[in-house]
Amino acid sequence: MSFSLRRFVALGALGATAISSLLVTTDASAATTTAPQGIVASILGNTNGYLTSVRTYFLCNTAKCKTQRSALLKSAQGAMTKLSAQAVMASGASVQQKYRSAVDLFVSDVHLLAKSYNVFFTTTSTVTLSGEVGNIFYLTSDIGTDVNMLSAAEKSATATFNLWVEGEAATLVAMQTDASALQSSTATASIGIFANQLLELACTSMVAHANGPNKSFNTQLTTFANNQTRIAQSEILFLQGKKAPMTEVEVASLNVTVSAQFAALVKSETALVKKK
Repeated sequence: MSFSLRRFVALGALGATAISSLLVTTDASAATTTAPQGIVASILGNTNGYLTSVRTYFLCNTAKCKTQRSALLKSAQGAMTKLSAQAVMASGASVQQKYRSAVDLFVSDVHLLAKSYNVFFTTTSTVTLSGEVGNIFYLTSDIGTDVNMLSAAEKSATATFNLWVEGEAATLVAMQTDASALQSSTATASIGIFANQLLELACTSMVAHANGPNKSFNTQLTTFANNQTRIAQSEILFLQGKKAPMTEVEVASLNVTVSAQFAALVKSETALVKKK
């Protein structure tokens, strides 16, 4: 796990605060705009409220919310039921072409969110619990981005970078959380495998959402995610004692490249957010 550890330390050195500051809120007009009837109207009118309920339960970190866990759980359960119902309706709905890509991403993201939600309540592993909370964090943000993209399409406009970037920025934060797991002196091979699996899933999400308004940034994002995926896949096999497509020397070299790409990605993202 030495190569993994060095990579994660390099990523962690950038600081979670720097990336967290890039997170933005969803488009407030998405819930108030006059939208077309049907599933798109339902997504625009209701999803942000559902996401708030889910996030409030899983990302609770205040004394007040901790005293309301039972009520917050009930609210999150209801929200997930309604989100999943929306996804079922959306998957078979006939929508205008301008909505198609955002609706398809919405369906995929809700399915992934539901999977992490269900695993959270069935696993007995504290490591898995932590990983699924990270997934829920960035997947709810991905869905927030989907809503913003639908809202822009409803207006026949292009979503601003600030509204699009929500999901991608949250994914970077979640990746730093995965990184911290390997910085622990008690990190085991099983933790290393799980952390790399989480990274691989996060990278897949990044590529799927590399459809923002800045084409250069989309390319930068995809290149980083594809390289990180290659590393994660090989490191999982190393830790399992199996032959990997890359050698350890090649992984070590690509680690250096990926760390530089990560830093460049955060720098570009910060500049684009400030530019608005």
